[in-house]
Amino acid sequence: MIKYEELYNDVKKVLSEKRFTHSEGVVKRAIEYAKIYNEDEDIVKLVAIAHDIAKEISEEETKKYLRKYEIELDDIEKQSKNLIHGIIGAQICKEKYNFTDDMINAVRYHTTGRENMSTLEKIIYLADATEENRKYCYEPYVELIKNDIDKGMCEVSKWVIGNLLDRNEIIHLDTVKCYNYYKTRN
Repeated sequence: MIKYEELYNDVKKVLSEKRFTHSEGVVKRAIEYAKIYNEDEDIVKLVAIAHDIAKEISEEETKKYLRKYEIELDDIEKQSKNLIHGIIGAQICKEKYNFTDDMINAVRYHTTGRENMSTLEKIIYLADATEENRKYCYEPYVELIKNDIDKGMCEVSKWVIGNLLDRNEIIHLDTVKCYNYYKTRN
């Protein structure tokens, strides 16, 4: 598997300074959560730094990757460019960096969440939402997540849905299923 420093440098080359600072913040927050939930910190760091690797690719590059990896987007993904970077990023991490299936899923679902996520997937999803550089990073979410990761999943996915509704945007069914899944377990 790739060394963190090498992946760090690769990601730094393809992201803007602002987006890379966000990715570094996700690494920092993900390590906090990994320590609490006994997840391998080296793996968490790799996924956290890589989670947005495809975030700033051009429309032309997006089309190229969709063809290359034979990715079929659903109707909601076709309408929301924000969701595509996780799908393409997961494929890049699989092909170029030999990520495991769990690592690939953590990159793939960091934007939408989904039902029954692994601990690694939850850590990346939640660290992405609560890293310190986010304008809306509310400390109560961080504390909730540190105390109960599944309650954190419920509350953060509820916040995501509310935020998307407030902005009059469509909501991927994986996000709705994520919220329902964790809501029914709390």
